[in-house]
Amino acid sequence: MYALKNKSILSMAIAMAVSTSAYASDKEIEEVTVTAKPTSYASNVIEPAMMEQQSAVSSVLSVIDNLPGISINEGDAFGGDDWSTTITMRGFSIDGNQQQLGMTIDGIPNGGSNYGGGAKANRYLDSENLATVEVGQGTSNIGSASLEALGGTFNFVSKEPSTEKSTTFAYTTGDHNASRFFIKQETGTIFNNTQAYVSYSQTDTSRWIGDGSNGGKDNQHIEAKFVSDFDKLTVTGRISYDDVSETNYNSVSVEQFEQNPDWDHLTWNWTGVPHFDQMFAEGWGTHRENTLGYIKFEYALSPTALLTINPYYHKNSGRGDWIPPYLASPVDSNGNPTKEGGSNAGSYGFTDGQGNPLTPDANCTETLSWPWDSGTGLNPACYPDSATPVMSYRHTHYKKDRLGVLANYAATFGMHDIEAGFWFERSDRDKSRDWHKVIDARVYHHFDSTPYWVQFNNTFEMDTFKWYVQDSITYKDFTLNLGAKQYLVELDKTDHFVASNSNKVNSDSDVLFSVGGLYQLNNDTELFASFSENFSAIKDGILETGGSVLDNIEPETAENIDFGVRYKADRLSLTATAYSITFDNRITFIAPGSSTDGIDYTIGTDGSYINVGGIESQGIELSASYMLTNEWNIYTSYTNNSSEYASNDPASYDSKGVLLTDEQGNSASPSFKKGDTVIDAPSDMFVVSTDYYSGDFRFGISAKYTGEREGAFLDEQTRARSKADGYTVIDINAGYAAQVDAGPFKSIDIAFAVTNVTDKRYLAGGTGNGSTYYIGGPRTAALTFTANF
Repeated sequence: MYALKNKSILSMAIAMAVSTSAYASDKEIEEVTVTAKPTSYASNVIEPAMMEQQSAVSSVLSVIDNLPGISINEGDAFGGDDWSTTITMRGFSIDGNQQQLGMTIDGIPNGGSNYGGGAKANRYLDSENLATVEVGQGTSNIGSASLEALGGTFNFVSKEPSTEKSTTFAYTTGDHNASRFFIKQETGTIFNNTQAYVSYSQTDTSRWIGDGSNGGKDNQHIEAKFVSDFDKLTVTGRISYDDVSETNYNSVSVEQFEQNPDWDHLTWNWTGVPHFDQMFAEGWGTHRENTLGYIKFEYALSPTALLTINPYYHKNSGRGDWIPPYLASPVDSNGNPTKEGGSNAGSYGFTDGQGNPLTPDANCTETLSWPWDSGTGLNPACYPDSATPVMSYRHTHYKKDRLGVLANYAATFGMHDIEAGFWFERSDRDKSRDWHKVIDARVYHHFDSTPYWVQFNNTFEMDTFKWYVQDSITYKDFTLNLGAKQYLVELDKTDHFVASNSNKVNSDSDVLFSVGGLYQLNNDTELFASFSENFSAIKDGILETGGSVLDNIEPETAENIDFGVRYKADRLSLTATAYSITFDNRITFIAPGSSTDGIDYTIGTDGSYINVGGIESQGIELSASYMLTNEWNIYTSYTNNSSEYASNDPASYDSKGVLLTDEQGNSASPSFKKGDTVIDAPSDMFVVSTDYYSGDFRFGISAKYTGEREGAFLDEQTRARSKADGYTVIDINAGYAAQVDAGPFKSIDIAFAVTNVTDKRYLAGGTGNGSTYYIGGPRTAALTFTANF
């Protein structure tokens, strides 16, 4: 059994790492080498130094930012806002509009990374309990459980319980009112065969933009894990609970950033004027609860065969908030007032003393231009002094329950390593939206707990089944991997207000093939090549919109080709990968009136999803790690990526490439054409970092350059585009760790981390449309004291 465990996904990924170092007890950097089954596709794992570069308050997502091909951007240095989190890899993205990369926790699917009902790894795992992150660039392990892995996967691996009993307490304080308490109890070995731990953390931060009532993050997190060995059977169980409330960051245009690089156009003082107060930061909120648990059974059928069965359950619930500067007037299909369903017949921003809607003075032409021009309807100057401003508090409710099982059989028969298995999941997701009247908009955004309108209420049921099989054939120095997999996905929507809007769609893939080869050139060098077909099922969000024609929508697919070389000697490790990706049937959302300025708070289930062609990407990824001495290591990585659209945008151009026009003769907005560079995809990224250990002291510095990114198209004739400038961010970290064995203390650790040391102002992740970006976080410091008992 233990021989088979050395061929687990984790050990395979570690074996493919550029290098993996740990802080050894003799205060030197210890090289860790793991012998494992060869991997014929590009893959990486993080180095321990990458975790030390981040503070304890930071999210687990931030630790993979220095790996080749990857860009992680969060609203601040502490990952305090999921709304503004963006991830890109090889031209594929996770942002507010796209989910094209898979994510798992100990191999368990995360349930999607989208804002509305999804949850990224930071909802399941505290940084103190993170063992490593396995990254499959372009191609994932064939058994990876994800419906979004077009461009690769991230598997976040939790730490194993210790065989030694201990208690850990840590406290962190930092800029922007950051504070964090963490406590963990390790049981050590109990019952002669079991190890376990339980941990709890409380994290609080404030938004770095603004002052006073500018919102922030309030997060409670609990984890527990056990491992029990029963001769041939190993049982692993884990559960996590996360309860978070976050105030969002807002995206800004390039012009707005150049005007003021320290402001995201959210406010922190209540004015009593709804047109301004719709941008009040604390009214932009994310509230989420996530519980994820699994029990994994690993049974050694023989010394060369292992059966793994892993059932899991996930419960997600939450709410997203906005504060529209008006009250809506909902009506049913017959034009009669309603409190459920229907549509908005009109909005009003002021009422008389009896609550009757008012219209602006016909002679008033003044408008308020910030944050956008809303006409005379929201300008107090166009109403009598006795008029009362009104506004809404809009809640979008999310709820999801997932029950699933993973099963895998792995066996060795001579020169064949056989792997076969399946993934099944039943997911039930509810999404509804209700509007609440703000009690007195002149005072604050306190709202009536009873909604005046429930705009929609939908339920989505999704059944997912995936089967896979792979044979790894090894003959002398050559290994050939042959694999096949298929996804069978059934999705049903129930509209609780309008039965005729209920719908269903089957989103089955073809049989997807993968083939790879690895040749061991000598003891230090290996060559690899791989081809894989990737798939992303039609998501339930597409069924939310009434305008999508399901018969015309195809699932997204991608074909990935890798060629590479790996070299590992005593002190030097190198990897080089060249890749080519063809991404077909890309799906995008077309919002009604999407060319207008401002937020359409009533968009509801209008709009439509369409396929808009594909993307072709080519690039290279280089990384190197060199041990200068036993105490001093240097790491570097470089990525060059070219991603281009493979066809014209069908929402803007006809078959001849001419802009479409509507019935009134208005032309569509300029958009991408075949050969144009993909929005928000940096062409160059370069990382260099160094870490030094001397006695009980450690120090590290890292720098990352992200190149210029192309944005939205501004003019059809000139094909001019907005651009986000390239930027370099420098981080430092230092620490002191010592064994004290004094009284109750076993050891102490003091860690200090500063991100963006030069206080660089830059535009970080985009929103996917190329028009707006989130502002990168400023210089941020945090200090952590840890004691082990």
